[in-house]
Amino acid sequence: MRRSRVLEKLRSGEVALTVNVSLAPSPLAVQLVGRCGFDGIWIDTEHRPMNQWQVSAMITAGRLVDVDCYVRIRKGEGYTSFFRPLEDGAAGIMVPHVKTRQEAEWVVCNSKFPPVGRRGLETMMPDADLGFNDPIEYTQFANRETFVAIQIEDVEALDHIEEIGTVPGIDVLFIGPADLSFSMGIPLQLDHPRFRKAVESIAAAAAENGKWWGIPVGTVETAREYAAQGARFLNVGGDYGLLRDGFQRIKTEFSEALEEFSLGN
Repeated sequence: MRRSRVLEKLRSGEVALTVNVSLAPSPLAVQLVGRCGFDGIWIDTEHRPMNQWQVSAMITAGRLVDVDCYVRIRKGEGYTSFFRPLEDGAAGIMVPHVKTRQEAEWVVCNSKFPPVGRRGLETMMPDADLGFNDPIEYTQFANRETFVAIQIEDVEALDHIEEIGTVPGIDVLFIGPADLSFSMGIPLQLDHPRFRKAVESIAAAAAENGKWWGIPVGTVETAREYAAQGARFLNVGGDYGLLRDGFQRIKTEFSEALEEFSLGN
């Protein structure tokens, strides 16, 4: 059974670096990112039209190059959506828009085996090495080596953040900055004093309850700022932004370089 690179980093006090690969269901892209040395790959099914087979193929590709894949699930699709990515070999799941302690407890119930939760047992899938392990050993290993991240991205969650932080089985409080800022009435104003105070409250709830917290970042400077506040789970980019920025850059560079050869000059 495979140990989590993200959890290894977090448990040692280091910063785990992940990147989003969700523009298209590409196992090859997952392997490329894994070979680049990232700790984890965020696969997003909340906002992307990928099916279970496509996500499973991406997870398998990640295991081939020893990189964690974690899946942001479609929260409203039923209890199986919580653990099916884990059965396929994902190192973790991310659950969007968790607003209360009760919702956080429901997440744990569906994604952790007893005695922590009530996840249903299946020993024939990749995370259990296709049945070649003792079931008891497997469930204990899975509870220890798969992580559950919940997203704090609603103003209601801020009202309950201390209670949410106490829920056993939640490993990471992950801030959704765009949705949270919109919910707070300060859209995309991530330097606003109220948003900064919200981040501080989430960081405090994590620290008080022995959990990690994280956030997506777009610059090294922002990453350093949040790491100084205790963030250890950072998503540092994604395939869409890298492709868009890269293609725009080379289009501009080559257009400018070859402008003198156009027929109008």
